[in-house]
Formats: sequence, structure tokens, C-alpha cells
Amino acid sequence: MKKVLLIGALLLPAVMISQAMYAQSKSASKDLDPEPEFVGGKPELQKYIDANLNYPEKAKSAKKEGVVYVSFTVTETGKITNAKIVRSVGMGCDEEALRLINEMPVWKPGKEDGVVKALPVVIPISFRL
Repeated sequence: MKKVLLIGALLLPAVMISQAMYAQSKSASKDLDPEPEFVGGKPELQKYIDANLNYPEKAKSAKKEGVVYVSFTVTETGKITNAKIVRSVGMGCDEEALRLINEMPVWKPGKEDGVVKALPVVIPISFRL
């Protein structure tokens, strides 16, 4: 008797913000519309995070690491609203990720069907000692 081994897709927690993907559901017809973007793109987003992320003392002392996924909306004017934790790490990392997102400068807004609209974004924020 032969056994079949099925391997599913793995979600690796080692995703780093330098490899951040702006997750947004879109249909194929909307591929030409620009998504919301941090001014300067991913390299500038990484610089912002590196310069402003404060590793929580509680997490540091417990040697807690992980990736917090944060969802938020970029409004038509580029402001960040409705920031929420999608995937938690705890020990103060979630609160720090929310603080970082809520204090972000204005983004370039995205478009849907050629019209500037408030659109959702999800980014990972990595906490590594």
C-alpha cells in the first residue's frame, strides 16, 4: 500500500518588514490601479520602522520575538485609519506596532477603478532581538 504525503502551504513567521508585502485583495481587472504606498516606497517604510520601532521591555526581558501583522486603511488623502492587529505576538509588541502605524506620515493613496479611494493595507512588523 502506498502512502501519499500532502504538504500544505506554510506561513513562516520569519517574514521581515524588508520583504513586506502590501496585502490587498483585488481582482485581475484592477491590476493597473496603484495600491496605497508609503511615500518613497518599501525602502523608506523600512527606514521609518527602523528609526521609530521601540522594542518593548517586557518582550525583551522574556526574549519574545515574532511578527505582528497590522491592517489599516489609507484614506483618499493618505491618512492612516482603523489600525488593527491581524496577528498578535503579545508582550507589548502589538501595542508598539499599533503606535508605529498610527504615527506614520501620510501615504500615497491608492486607486480602484481609476478613482482614488480609501483602501485596506496589511503589513508585517518584525520584532527580532
